[in-house]
Amino acid sequence: MADSNTIYVAKESFATTLDGEEIVVRKGVTRVRAGHSLLRGREAFFEPLSIQYDTEKATAAPAEVRASRPASKPESTAAPVKKATTKEGDK
Repeated sequence: MADSNTIYVAKESFATTLDGEEIVVRKGVTRVRAGHSLLRGREAFFEPLSIQYDTEKATAAPAEVRASRPASKPESTAAPVKKATTKEGDK
């Protein structure tokens, strides 16, 4: 097992008893930290969780031009409002 910061995910679904309580472990769903008592004797059922983040460069490299797109304005579906007109002499 790796350092205590490693998180493990179940490779297989299974049920077991832990501290007198029945525990159901689900493949790809159940996660436990290194050193957790659920791992002891059941290491073969788990593998280290691998997280890969998608990233984007925040700025252009020298001489690189980043594509720009104009800010889009939301289209209004409401009908235009007509201004009220008054006749001269109406008060």
